[in-house]
Amino acid sequence: MSELKLIEFENKTICVFGGTGTIGSLIVEYLLTKNPETIRVFSNDENSLWECQQKWKEYQYHLRYLIGDIRNLERVKRALKGVDCVFNCAAIKHVPFAEYNPREAVDVNIIGLDNIIEGCRVHKIKKLLHISTDKAVEPTTTMGMTKGISERIVQTRWTQNPEIQMVIVRLGNVYGSRGSVIPLVREQKAKGQPITITNPDMNRFFMQPEEVTDFIMKAFEKGKDGEIWVPRLKESKLIDVIKKEVGDCPMTIIGNRKGEKLNEKLLNDYEKSMALIIQDAWVIKNSGW
Repeated sequence: MSELKLIEFENKTICVFGGTGTIGSLIVEYLLTKNPETIRVFSNDENSLWECQQKWKEYQYHLRYLIGDIRNLERVKRALKGVDCVFNCAAIKHVPFAEYNPREAVDVNIIGLDNIIEGCRVHKIKKLLHISTDKAVEPTTTMGMTKGISERIVQTRWTQNPEIQMVIVRLGNVYGSRGSVIPLVREQKAKGQPITITNPDMNRFFMQPEEVTDFIMKAFEKGKDGEIWVPRLKESKLIDVIKKEVGDCPMTIIGNRKGEKLNEKLLNDYEKSMALIIQDAWVIKNSGW
């Protein structure tokens, strides 16, 4: 298998871990336009797999739906047999769930990722892209800490296994993603309930779904050597984003969640000092952790 470029998904077999989630689904839907041989959609959520199977019926001959858990190394290795490239979107991403279930967050976000890398090593897969988050920067929550360690896992494992090209994409919030603030306030408005907001001074980074897809594919094509690709985004005041979505509805301030920061960061100070600027991206080279 030769190293893949952006335009070379045709006739390839691709595995998308967490392929039923918001980002995973965006990746699958993009890849389906590139005439792949097969896309393996891997998830531990049977109902989500069924829903995606109904949604993507017209592509049934290109899709395989795999039930499994990335915490299970043997299952991961079976899923990766014969695969050309891998996207990892699987994670425990909800901050409160990770706080209440820290061991599970470690097992999925750290051990599960390492299992995927090991599966790539066993099957001599050429390229892996891993999805991270701005919450990995100077983390204050279990979720952010585990995602920060996951970035180090990719960088260290690439150093040990340079035959597998690995790249990390560190994203902000995907606008309208499942379980995020936008669907919540839409539902509250539809039910005539007050809109809940944690803190009116809170700022966040948002990306539209099509921006997410474009950035991920650019990073997949150009990224290498355990680099971290970060979109150059502007902060948005969360209350302004909510008002734009629902208008002047009554609002109730409920206070910050445990460990929640007023302002997320896309880069820490050390990374700012070394990051390259490539068009709309910061690229943080692997410093050989």
